[in-house]
Amino acid sequence: MDFSSFHNGHDQDAYSRSETSARRLQPINLAPLKGAIESDPVRSRVLKVLIEDGNWVTTADLLRAARQERPIVGAVTIGTILNGMNELVASRLILSRTSLTSGIDWAEWRINPDWLEPTRKLLHMMRRPKFKPASSEDFPGRSERLLDDST
Repeated sequence: MDFSSFHNGHDQDAYSRSETSARRLQPINLAPLKGAIESDPVRSRVLKVLIEDGNWVTTADLLRAARQERPIVGAVTIGTILNGMNELVASRLILSRTSLTSGIDWAEWRINPDWLEPTRKLLHMMRRPKFKPASSEDFPGRSERLLDDST
């Protein structure tokens, strides 16, 4: 039997075809996340822990980091912060899973691997010093030189 007519001109099926095009990412807007991080040091600290190596992080690790900024933080607050970040960017920026092997029913969290590098770049950009406009004190005698220059 000849089944070549069922291939519709494709000589390879989906399982043996080599992927030539990269997976297309849905666009994500990290700008709202920037404002949320700047306004809340706990969010900033939690996000820093998540982007350190990109692996799964337990809620206990996030609690430890958050309590360095604010002593009274619980697991519900951590979950609310992380879910709020997802809502801000309207995406699955932060992924979660629960561990069935542990006796504690706590979640593990991580940054979506597709968005790990852009999130790292955002935090790196936020650590840079802010632009400070120059004042006349920064350039002594400049205003006199400009006024005296008649050319």
